[in-house]
Amino acid sequence: MADRVTVIGWDGSPLTAAARSALAAATLVAGAGHHLALPEVPPGAERIRLGSVDLAARRIAGHRGTAVVLADGDPGFFGVVRTLRAPRHGLEVEVVPAVSSVATAFARAGMPWDDAQIVVAHSRTLRRAVNVCRAHPKVAVLTSPGAGPAELALLLEGVHRTFVICEELGTAREQVTVLTSDKAADHAWRDPNVVIVIGGSAGPVSAAGQGGPGAPGGAGGGWIGGRDPGYPPAVRG
Repeated sequence: MADRVTVIGWDGSPLTAAARSALAAATLVAGAGHHLALPEVPPGAERIRLGSVDLAARRIAGHRGTAVVLADGDPGFFGVVRTLRAPRHGLEVEVVPAVSSVATAFARAGMPWDDAQIVVAHSRTLRRAVNVCRAHPKVAVLTSPGAGPAELALLLEGVHRTFVICEELGTAREQVTVLTSDKAADHAWRDPNVVIVIGGSAGPVSAAGQGGPGAPGGAGGGWIGGRDPGYPPAVRG
């Protein structure tokens, strides 16, 4: 088993001192292509292109040395940390966090996100993710190849929504596009991307007989995550 496993979140910002130190000592580095191209990755380290996290975890478990896993955004938020720490792999990890891709996407859109639902879409959960988009007025969808903006739009046929599509966040190719859902299926979108899906209406919010945007969170503030929709995206496509 690896002597030490560090998971580093990457949001496009310069790496922290802790992240650079972990990479400098690494004898194995796993990550996407743009992570492995970072100049801080030691030239002599074994490199694993991160496709299957399970496969990478098995390689790390059998590695004699110091391992680093690089992942976009916050790796503890719907990220690789859950898989690496699963009992079947037996890995204890240290985490260097970064800003989550969801937080970055909402920041690019100029929108609050404490009222948003957050779902992960892949081949097995795509229909469930679409059902959440149908039922809630603000949803952030962490997509995957084959379960991206186009697929979401196709399954939402007949349900009008606005899509804020954030491609390759944190990279030089980052792009944010705002369009209606019926237009999203006609375009090839770059991975990784986050889709903010806006539209529909929410039911009333109440707690102890109180609710609405002026409830206990303070002047005009919210008080419960995932509710109180509002504010259109500030970005323009």
